[in-house]
Amino acid sequence: MYDLLLLVLLYLISPEAIPGTVYQFPPSVKVRSGERVTMHCQLNEVQSFCHTVAWVRVHPVSGVIDILQDSNIPHQTKDQEETKVCQASIYNTTVQDSGTYYCIATDREHMHLGNGTAVTVQADSTVMPSIGIMAFASSNNHNSTVTLQCTVGGFASSRVYVHWLIGSRKENGQTLFVWEEGEENSVKTHNYVSVSAEEWRTGGACTCIVKFGGWMFNKTLHYYDIQDTCYPLVSVTRTFALVTALLFLTTSLILSGRF
Repeated sequence: MYDLLLLVLLYLISPEAIPGTVYQFPPSVKVRSGERVTMHCQLNEVQSFCHTVAWVRVHPVSGVIDILQDSNIPHQTKDQEETKVCQASIYNTTVQDSGTYYCIATDREHMHLGNGTAVTVQADSTVMPSIGIMAFASSNNHNSTVTLQCTVGGFASSRVYVHWLIGSRKENGQTLFVWEEGEENSVKTHNYVSVSAEEWRTGGACTCIVKFGGWMFNKTLHYYDIQDTCYPLVSVTRTFALVTALLFLTTSLILSGRF
């Protein structure tokens, strides 16, 4: 894998003109999640075969390079070994499959990179995104503000648009994409907006609006939502700390009296 990635980097920075081209089609494709995507690349004056061709994906946000698994590339029969049109498919696509796919053919010491196929996988209308919303109070007394954070997962981040309704006022906020590794490597969309502490206490609802394609989702946070969940937790924490301190003091006195 690392050898292949190194070859890609060398190809991108090398000024040397290499004869032969790799032409990919279609240049772009959009599908719903669960559908299949099939990509082709044509080897023109390249002394290579389809069974030696590699397919890689460049993530649209993180730029991470992944190699397409062999199970997505059809096995060639003896009669097909001389063909110059290669193909790869992605079955049962998910939003995480979105990205630009490149066909790479090697010709002895040379490498030929295709023009790329941009794949966009749109979530099914029955799929709900994960939307998390929370508030952070500023510790600076001279600048009493509250930062609202809206986190969106489950959709292709490059096609997600997020804004806020603070009462009746629209705020675009500031968007940040965060790459998260796990069972399903994905990018989550974080959007932040700051409001004054006074507006947060008296302004009513703060709603995060998420648009993706022709769909729109929202989630609302109120000041009393934070009040109901944070203060009891703070009280329990303080009580635990007080009990721990008393136990420590009592143990110290007992030990001091014993010795």
